Formats: sequence, C-alpha cells, structure tokens
Amino acid sequence: MFHQLRPSPPSKFHRRSDEEFSQVFKPGPSSRGRSSKCPVYLLTAFVVLCVVALIFSLIVLRPAHPELALLDVSVESLNYTSDYPATRLDATLAVQATLKNTNFGRFEFENSNLTMSYNGTVIGEKALGNGTVWSRETKHVDVVVAVRSSRISDLKNLSSDMSDNVLELTSYAELRGTVHLIKIVKRRLTSVMNCTMSLDLSNRRVQHLIC
Repeated sequence: MFHQLRPSPPSKFHRRSDEEFSQVFKPGPSSRGRSSKCPVYLLTAFVVLCVVALIFSLIVLRPAHPELALLDVSVESLNYTSDYPATRLDATLAVQATLKNTNFGRFEFENSNLTMSYNGTVIGEKALGNGTVWSRETKHVDVVVAVRSSRISDLKNLSSDMSDNVLELTSYAELRGTVHLIKIVKRRLTSVMNCTMSLDLSNRRVQHLIC
C-alpha cells in the first residue's frame, strides 16, 4: 500500500524576511546613547575653544605700554659757583635706565631725548636713539647728560638754591614706537618716564630719586 506524502505545514515561529532585516539593523540601546551625546560633546568643545580664544586675545593680543624706569643717577663731574651774578653750574650726570617690554611681540621705538630740568627749564638733554626691545625683554639704557646753567634766565633763585647746597632736578623722557604682536597686530604705544631728584652739591651725589 502506498501512503501519500503530504508537505508539512510552515512553522508557526518562522519570521518574515523583512522582519528579520529590520531586527538585524535595529539600533541597540548603546547606539542611541552615543548619538544623543554627540551634540553635548560638540557644544562642550565649542565652549572650550571660545574660552581659549578669549584668554589668547586678552593675554597675547592685548598690547601693554612698555615701562621706562630710571634706576640710578650718579655724578661724574661737578663744577659750580654760587656767588651772584657769576652763578654757574657745570655737571655731568650718568643715567642708568631700563625699558621693559611685557608684550608677546617686539617693540620698535623711535629716537627721543632724555631731559634734565631745573624749575621747569631744560638745562641738559641727551638723545636715547632708536632701537628694538624683543618680546618679554628688558633693555638697559645708559646715557651721560651734560647739565649747564647757561639756559637759566633767573640766576638769583639758582644762587639761593646753591647756597643751600641742594638743587631739585626733574628728569623726563618719552619713547614712542610700535609693538608687533605675532605678525598680526600693530599698535602705536608710548612709554613715559618722569622723575624728580636732589643734587647734593656738597657731597657730589644725587639722592631722593622718585619716579
């Protein structure tokens, strides 16, 4: 006897091909978490870059005026006569100064003069010349100034001060130049020095230097 073979019915648990495909490419929980954190990472990186750019602009690209300071003034030679009307002053002063550049770029300064004054009258001056102070550098400036009383019109006050053996002098200098910051920013800056001092005639020295 022959038995007829019948095909077995399809399995009740067989999934369709499209369902299988979607199941394979369905993102898991970890993938969704990484995707949601990407905007946060990008925003954080943007904020950090903005902070770095702000600090860079405030520290590096912000120009500061170079500092011209008078360190010391000494007497090399001194000759004077306090008797009026033959009052006369002939002195040579050695001036030691510094020019400090705190910028992150060189400072190129122009030629200028350092002056010595008595009661508002310039009685001596010396050219400082031009030059360059490099980034974060301090340049020493040493000059010798000849002080003469020939420019003073009122010799009576000079004679009186000389009788007290003390002359009050003022030293002034103004340096103008350009600071160059990383080849991008150029800014005109000025450095000013204004100091007072006392010339002790009897001891032949300068004291009470105040800037």
